[in-house]
Order: sequence, then C-alpha cells, then structure tokens
Amino acid sequence: MRALAAQPDDPNQLYAGDQQGQIWNSSDGGSHWQARGAKLASGSAIQSLAFDVAGKNLYAATAQGLFSSSDYGRNWQNLTGQATSLPQTSYTALAFDDVRSQHIFVGTATQGVYVSGDNGKTWKRVGSDLPPSIQIKQLAYDLTSRQLWAATSAGVYRSDNQGESWINLTSSLPGDLQTNVVMPAPVGGGKPGLIYLGTNKGTFQSVDNGAHWEQGRSPIPGLQISSILVDFRQQQTSVPIYIGTNIGPLRSDDEGQTWRSIASGWPKGLPAYTMALGGKEYATLFVASRDAVYQYPGTNGGFGVDRLLPILSAVVLFGLLYWFLQRKQKRRGAPDKER
Repeated sequence: MRALAAQPDDPNQLYAGDQQGQIWNSSDGGSHWQARGAKLASGSAIQSLAFDVAGKNLYAATAQGLFSSSDYGRNWQNLTGQATSLPQTSYTALAFDDVRSQHIFVGTATQGVYVSGDNGKTWKRVGSDLPPSIQIKQLAYDLTSRQLWAATSAGVYRSDNQGESWINLTSSLPGDLQTNVVMPAPVGGGKPGLIYLGTNKGTFQSVDNGAHWEQGRSPIPGLQISSILVDFRQQQTSVPIYIGTNIGPLRSDDEGQTWRSIASGWPKGLPAYTMALGGKEYATLFVASRDAVYQYPGTNGGFGVDRLLPILSAVVLFGLLYWFLQRKQKRRGAPDKER
C-alpha cells in the first residue's frame, strides 16, 4: 500500500491504493477492508490518493495516468488525453488550493507539474523554469502563504504564484541529499514559515520558509523518510508531527528536534510508506506499509463530547451522593438539644 485517504465528511471511510492498481475501502475505521471498483490503468501502481477540497471527488495518481471518481471509488474517469491536454504518463503527487477549490495541482515522474482551474476538465503545464525531465515526488499547498511546495529529484522547490515559476531552495542542504517529501507546518496548524523536509538522510527543518535548513538536536541521518504528517488535531504551540521511515513510523513533539518510535507492535524492519488521520473524530493514525494498513491510537484517543458528558454526569451524581451521606452523618452525630 502506497496511498491513503480519509473521506472528509466521514473519516471512518478510508481508502487505500496498492501497487496493482486496486483501490481498497474500509467503512468502519480500518477494522475491515474490501476492494472498491475495478483495477485502474491495467493494474498500474497507485502512487497518491486525495479528496478535493469539497470532499466530493477522489483523485488517484497512478503510474499510467490520472483518474477521478465522484462516487467514492466505485467508478473512475481517466483524465488523461487530448480532451484535457493531460499527457499519458506517470503521475506521482496531488495538491489542492483550499481557497480556489477547483484548482488542482499534479506532479509527474518526467514532465513536471500540471494545474487545472476547472476541477480537472482541462489542464496546462506550468513551471517552465523547472529542470527538464524532473521527477516530482510530492506536492504540498500552504493555504496561509498561498505557496506550492515540491520535493523533486533536483531538490526542494517553492512556487509563490500557483506553480507558474519556481525557486530552488536546496543551496544550504548537503549536495548528495535526495529530497523525498516536503511539508509546511501550517498545513496542520503549525507555525508560519516552519517547513519540514524528509530525505534519504533523515529530516531537516527550516524556520524561514526554506531559505536555510538544519537538522534537529538528535538527527536521524541513517533513515529514509517517505512521508510527513502534521497532526492537525493538536492545537498547541508545538504541533506533533509523524514521519514514515524505512524502519516504521516516528513522532516528534518538539518540531523535529527529537524523535521517538510509536511502533509498538510494528513488524521489525517494515517500512512505513504513507500516513493519514481518520476514524471516529480522527482519533486514529493509519500507516500504510507493503501489504497492509496499520493503526495507531494517537494521543487524542477519540475523547470527544459524547464521551465527556457521561463522565461529567457520573461525577455530579457521586458528588451529590457524597454530600447527602455527609450531611446525614452530621445530623446523626449532633447532640440533642435540652428540652
């Protein structure tokens, strides 16, 4: 499994894509899975899955084309071809503009970045200043700054104008570094200007929007990072982040300075490819590996209002009972008044 997505209006509905072009669906928060629809593109690998901003259309980037579904994966439309101006090639990444909801960005393995302004009906190639045949490994859109980020085979890039032109931000990184994934912290409610970068030599952070990069106090240079997830559930000063690595998932609670394993029960040596938050109240972290999707409860634990009210009711009930018993005991122990 290389792709995961949770349905925005019902996060118990989960979708996963495998290396044979099959979409899988769980309707009960990951407890059970079943194949959804026919295999895509003659069984080619599904490399990215994502819902649009409205949550109505599911997109699948595959090794042989880009597909969309308006019925939650039961049926799919191939978006490549002359009618859309989208080439038949390998698609690797998806991103969406949260303000202009019909804007979609897709990355390819050899032909750069394409953008659609009409929900995928027509497309155009952007970024003529990107190197020829560049591989786009991952895309991320930062709503707060209106910037599009790309992790590529030629380093990390940022576009400040919807992909029309790009700035290479690799100069302060080691020369032999391979960038795999980039994630602006504000995507999950983190600090503006804070950017996380996943590479073949661990993680790097930038606090100035990519101008300079550094590793944390406890770097993890021996790890291959394939995915980064900013925990949007945690509204606090330092938002937790998760990374998928070649030895499993890790977590940081201090903006990437230190890392700890959350892999209790994780099979030894198994890589973590991609991650998504889902389940009831987004209480579960789902992690995709070679042939399965694993679950991690997370710190949130689904502790919502529906669980809080019964607890408060019990506290009030026991409080009243305690007050009643104490008052009764005092009355019994009080001396009789003289008559």
